Amino acid sequence: MAFGNYKIKAGFGGERITDRNSATAFMLTLTTIYRKKPHWKLADQALRQASKSAAAESRASAAFKAAIEAEGWLEN
Repeated sequence: MAFGNYKIKAGFGGERITDRNSATAFMLTLTTIYRKKPHWKLADQALRQASKSAAAESRASAAFKAAIEAEGWLEN
């Protein structure tokens, strides 16, 4: 199973997210204001299901990427 390799902009943590565990850990650092946004709720749901199959992990990766892109936090 493969999760994306995403770099968060320095102003928002500057972390490299390489697996579902680091994505989940990053999401736990977000304030409630962010976690209540629809794209983060979707990413959270997808990450909770990610361990079930390769397809589920792929969906979780895509949902997480969409969430960080929606916030403008994805470093190119």
